[in-house]
Amino acid sequence: MPLPEKMSPTIGPRLRHIRLEKGFTVETLAAAAGLDKGFLSRLERGTKRPSVETVLRLSAALEVPVGLLFGEQTTDETVRISRAAGRMRSAEDPDTYSFELLTPKGSVMEAFLFQVGTGPVGNGQQHDGEEMFLVLSGTVEMRTPDRSYVLETGDCAYFPGHVAHQMRRIGTQPATAVIAVARERSSVRKKPVES
Repeated sequence: MPLPEKMSPTIGPRLRHIRLEKGFTVETLAAAAGLDKGFLSRLERGTKRPSVETVLRLSAALEVPVGLLFGEQTTDETVRISRAAGRMRSAEDPDTYSFELLTPKGSVMEAFLFQVGTGPVGNGQQHDGEEMFLVLSGTVEMRTPDRSYVLETGDCAYFPGHVAHQMRRIGTQPATAVIAVARERSSVRKKPVES
């Protein structure tokens, strides 16, 4: 028996998000729920509608309540709050960099509040995923292997993480930025799926 029409558009994106959060691939979730991989893929894209039995199988395989698949519940894992008073900060010196982690460990996106020092940060660091660098105050120079960019308050750089890069403050005014790094789920954490 198909679920009501109004519910079907919402399950696909939520199902995919929960699957990735739990560390399942389409193949492993399909196997765990006893579903066809192609059907599950079409379900996530919204081109197929689930039956009640399918929703129950997915709920059991993912170990989540059925309501979560339809966005009826907000859990502590759905919305995670990072309180300023509880965050760890590195030592602060106006001429060297310091940072604090804004996002919880294990997130697909890692974000930091960054106090930019006068010396270059990183030896042309590289990483997987993509990075966003938003200057909140001050002026920052961003260097890549063949270019230099001057970023002022409100300026934002967005680039692939494999591009070697360094940051340094320009001038005497303190410089603060938010850095967000988005990585593939598999490189953050992977939950083994038992057969």
